[in-house]
Amino acid sequence: MEEKVFTINLRKEALKGPKTRKSHASSFIVRKYLKRHMKADNIKIGASINKAIWYRSIKKPPEKIKIKAIKVKDEDDNDVVKAEMWGHVFEEELTKEKPKKEETKTQEKPKETPKESKPEAKEQKKAEEKPEQPEESTKSADK
Repeated sequence: MEEKVFTINLRKEALKGPKTRKSHASSFIVRKYLKRHMKADNIKIGASINKAIWYRSIKKPPEKIKIKAIKVKDEDDNDVVKAEMWGHVFEEELTKEKPKKEETKTQEKPKETPKESKPEAKEQKKAEEKPEQPEESTKSADK
């Protein structure tokens, strides 16, 4: 597997064509560039490159783009070049990075003994918070 990073100047070639075909021509420029520098006939341009080229409409493609190209072999031993924007993670890399999840057995914890029942606990808290006050009715009777 061969991996390279390129900065492609789209301004050179795209300016030669008409205004309304600049972004369309930029896609062909990227393909032509990769064909020459990676020495492969089968080129697959990723969606991130396409979005970057068409982001500002058909008349204003970016002047330069930085791409990452990977050259791999397919089932018939032909070279295939896959290209994405620099910094974009390829799908193949994602599948390699994820380790297989091992099934872990959860151990059951023994049940704890129940604590004090809720009504009893509330009564104890109330008793601790409020000390008993003498009744006011006896004071008013003395006056």
